This record gives sequence, structure tokens and C-alpha cells, in this order.
Amino acid sequence: MIRRLGSAYLWFSPLAAVVVLFGLYHGVNLWAGIAGGILHLSLVLLGMHANGAFQRGEKSGVMLGPALLVIGGAVVWATGPSGPPTATNLTLTAYNNSGLTIGFLITLLGFAAIVPVLPSTRDRALGSVGLVCYALMFIIWLLESTLGWVLYSSAVTAVTGSPRPEWFQALGNLGRSLAWKGPPGGYLAGAAFAEVAIHAGWVRRRAGRLMSIYCAVGVLASPLPWIFLPSTATSRLEVPKAVMLAFPYLPPAMMCLVPYYIGVLGLRNPAKVNG
Repeated sequence: MIRRLGSAYLWFSPLAAVVVLFGLYHGVNLWAGIAGGILHLSLVLLGMHANGAFQRGEKSGVMLGPALLVIGGAVVWATGPSGPPTATNLTLTAYNNSGLTIGFLITLLGFAAIVPVLPSTRDRALGSVGLVCYALMFIIWLLESTLGWVLYSSAVTAVTGSPRPEWFQALGNLGRSLAWKGPPGGYLAGAAFAEVAIHAGWVRRRAGRLMSIYCAVGVLASPLPWIFLPSTATSRLEVPKAVMLAFPYLPPAMMCLVPYYIGVLGLRNPAKVNG
């Protein structure tokens, strides 16, 4: 019964993170969110165990990649709802950025583990392209989050009513530039591995195509809020409709949605990778 609960939870964990964990983080406090995040991760691990992710044998190497994708996504969903980072709460900022960074890194390792076991040269080439895209996204994310921490923790941030130094404004502009350059790489990686998952037999063709379309829209939509959002906007009425439609792709955790479900489906069908 408990294993069935964990296995079923794998399919709904992103929704649970958005609804429940967001409410705990923002409606109660950080510690309540952390407790909910630990429960969330426990249920994910239980579901992975129910799908044989931790069993030793011939399939263990094939299952490593999907298992890492699931764990990486679970970590991202456990910590992401605590955001967005804010200069007024450095503890929350450190927690949010650290959790997302760890989750992205585990997802990157999952992609790296999948590529060598793919059955054909074509799939390995496509997977390698996706791996490079995700690695570039991760590097940009590291630069962006480090820069954000430097700005948030600076004493200049608390100064109001007077012009800020040129170096502070320059770093702020650099941070905003990096913020929209990373996500397209993450979504491109999701599209590439969705196609790989179709060829490997993990994902049905129709579901895989929907994953690819979701990621393709993300490639185009994720930069829009940063490029076209007016810096002087003070209400939703001043935000262009195209930008409003793109906002669901803005949270960093959304880049892990497709990789996470590729991992879930890969755990269920590991034997299909080798034909």
C-alpha cells in the first residue's frame, strides 16, 4: 500500500509542490516548507524504490540516468516554491538558490548518465547536444545566482533615495541579461531528450511530441518577460499580453518538468533502452 502511494506520488509531485509547498513556504514559514519538502522527497524516493530504481542487476546502469532525473527534479520542486529570491531575506535566498543549484546539477548528471547507454549513434549525438545545452544553462545559472547573491548581500542594496554606484548598476544589468539567456538552453535540452526518450521507447510518440512542443514554446517564451517587460511597469495592466502568457515558463523549476517525467517513464521502461 505504501509503495503504491509512493509510485502514484511520482506522477503528481510537481503539482503537490506548487500547491502544498508554496502554501507552506509563503503561508506559514520557511521551516514548515522545509518539513513539507522533506516529506515530498521521502515520497519520491519511496516511489522510486517501488519502481525498482535502487535494485542491483543488469538494468542498474540503465536506470541510473532516469533515477537522477527524478531526484534532480524532486529537489528542484522541493525548494523552488520557496522563491523568488529576495534581498530582504538572505536566508531564504540562500536556501532557494542552493536547492535549485543542487537539483539542476543532479539533473545534469542524469543527462550525462543517459547518453552513453543510448542504443544508436543518432540518439547519442542528439543526447550530447541536449547535454551541452543543459550544461550551458547550468553555467549561466551559477553565474546569475552568484551575481544575485553578491548584489543582495551588498550594503548598497539597502540604500534608498540616492543614486547607486555605477558598478552596482552594471552588475544589475549583467544579472538581468544572464536571467533570460540561460532558460532557453534548459528547454532545448528537454526537447532533445524528449526525442531521445521516444526513440528509446520510454515515452510514447504522442506524449513525447507534447513534451517537445512544451519545451519549444519554453525556448521562445522564457526570455520574453526579461526582454519586453517595461522597467516602469507598476501594475498588470501595463504588462503586454504576450509577456503575461510567457510567465508560466519564467520560474527556473519549470525547466525540470520534462526531464523529471522522462525520468519517471524511464524507470518504468528501462529494458527498452537497449532494444
